[in-house]
Amino acid sequence: MIQLTRIFLFTLLLLSCSKKAKYIDKELYINVVPLPKKVEVVESNKYILLPKKIKVFIDSNEKQNLFDLISKDFKKLSFSNSFELITNKNRSNLSLEIDKELDEEEYEITVNKKIVIKGGSLSAIKMARSTLLQLSENDKGRITLPIINIKDSPDASYRGLLIDLARKWHKVETIYKLIDLASFYKLNYLQFHLTDDQLFTFPSENFPKLQTKDKHYTKKELLSFVDYANQRGIVIVPEIDVPGHSMQFVKKYPEIFSVSDAESGGKDLFGGRVDFVNVLNMGKEEVYTSLEKLFIEVMDIFHTSPYFHLGADEANLKLIVDDPDVKKFMKKNNLGNDVHELYRYFIVRMNDFFKSKGKQMFVWEGFSRNGKIEIPRDITVFEFESLYNLPNHLVEDGYKLVNTSWKPLYVVRSGNPDPNVLPLKWGPERIYEWNMWRWETWYYKSPAYKRPIQLDRDKNVIGAQMCSWEQTDESEVPSLRKRLPSFVERIWNVDKKVEFDVFFEKVNKTDIVLSEIINDKSQDSLLIGFNIIGDAKGNPTREVLD
Repeated sequence: MIQLTRIFLFTLLLLSCSKKAKYIDKELYINVVPLPKKVEVVESNKYILLPKKIKVFIDSNEKQNLFDLISKDFKKLSFSNSFELITNKNRSNLSLEIDKELDEEEYEITVNKKIVIKGGSLSAIKMARSTLLQLSENDKGRITLPIINIKDSPDASYRGLLIDLARKWHKVETIYKLIDLASFYKLNYLQFHLTDDQLFTFPSENFPKLQTKDKHYTKKELLSFVDYANQRGIVIVPEIDVPGHSMQFVKKYPEIFSVSDAESGGKDLFGGRVDFVNVLNMGKEEVYTSLEKLFIEVMDIFHTSPYFHLGADEANLKLIVDDPDVKKFMKKNNLGNDVHELYRYFIVRMNDFFKSKGKQMFVWEGFSRNGKIEIPRDITVFEFESLYNLPNHLVEDGYKLVNTSWKPLYVVRSGNPDPNVLPLKWGPERIYEWNMWRWETWYYKSPAYKRPIQLDRDKNVIGAQMCSWEQTDESEVPSLRKRLPSFVERIWNVDKKVEFDVFFEKVNKTDIVLSEIINDKSQDSLLIGFNIIGDAKGNPTREVLD
């Protein structure tokens, strides 16, 4: 293995149509993010210049879309090369092959007289495509590549990014850019937070009043996102956030989803005033059957996802505890007098439904460790606040976790004019210091506030997810483009390979390529903000987000 540092080259091998070699002086930077597991520079003084017409060999029809994508990508990068499919592997300049000897997410790239890309699956080849784009340089419109061997695979199986579409609606064009961003840095999951108290962006045919006017997506648009992502190796995981964060359900269909006095309001989990109950009435059978009808619609659109995110966090159960339907339902189902058992019942029942449809259910950290109704171990928990159930307890109890540590993985509230709601986001260097088994938070009530919770490495922590909450459409790409690479690096390579300055120099180089792919050069200042927190007594204070 060689260190990914600057290597000076003095000549460039040009493979012309006449097969005669020409040489020029050239300086090489191996700028690939995340850093590959193994890189071997075969000839440290040579580049290959691909011919104007690149002949591409693929060994199955399923790679046709990938061939089309590679052709479009290089055109976006202002290369004048054209691509042609051929059936003769020996005459190809570029071949894309599945090698069952490799692991599912493992790929190899060999660049010598031609380029050979092998992957353990089609998904692995799609990731290799991103590496190829990052390696490519332009010589008078022609593609040049270093003569190099790369062998690579990720350490974490779940590499995600959440986009909050339910608080700040995003344009269709922005979502395509975000899919490209995720693919460029080899994520494999993109979570769509489709519903919340503010907006309902999914267009249900069974419950048409749910969708927010002028701020929802059509089914055609959503299917297009799914297909666009799938072509680039990304699975979009839908989230319908229930039973909390459900004001749109309660307001639009009170006859189904509300408690008897929904407008009485109360206090939220942080002590703030809510003027409308935003928790579903889990004491009505019709709520369960209605949700199932809605979820079937959602699953039909997000057909590539084996997962469904239920949300299931921050449900203020005090808002429904006195409802007559709730009391009757709990008595009928022998749930006792603790409304938290109804919440646990809800999670278990929804999980049974998703399993019957061949899906695995995700939830945010929300249920406590203690309770009479057992939460199944086949539910994956997205641990963020370390407040309701600690990560060490969840691992001990046999749950699989996705690390969504509030600090430093949350990217929140850019450009909010409210002086009491200030930016909460951490810079790339701070993110680079985090690891996949570490949880921190700025919230003073959490055990992870004063001292981070650091676990030993455990296979039950299957990966991590960066969460972009409440971002405006305009701020989304600028806020993520330099933060996301640091995050991905720490889960692709859980052991640091280089110092941050060396790594971030590579990010700045790959970011230039990204700008061409997404046709967007907008940047964030990366300044670290402040956030209002509370001291040990609950008095609000301010802290610099280090």
